[in-house]
Amino acid sequence: MPKSRSAYRKFPNVSSYLSEKIFGRRKAMKVSQSALAERTGLTRNCIQQMECYEHLPLPSTMFKLIQALEFSDEETARFWEELEEAYHQDRVLQEANAETPQKV
Repeated sequence: MPKSRSAYRKFPNVSSYLSEKIFGRRKAMKVSQSALAERTGLTRNCIQQMECYEHLPLPSTMFKLIQALEFSDEETARFWEELEEAYHQDRVLQEANAETPQKV
């Protein structure tokens, strides 16, 4: 599997959630990757790598993205709760995979 999917392989629920909530909102607002990068102080390459699942953003980066994409206080609170649930689902999945022997 290509490098660009490494974050998705390990954290599929978190990756899908971020794709829906952050990257989907960017597209719905018709904000380019370059414009979002400028609003957040990130590079366009960094935005592109997150959207292609090369890496997951740090919490500090997620704060910048939320602010730049004009989330309301309620949306922000819901975002963190739902992100935590997605992360929990991924941890359960990782633990289940660790218990299952891998076929070579």
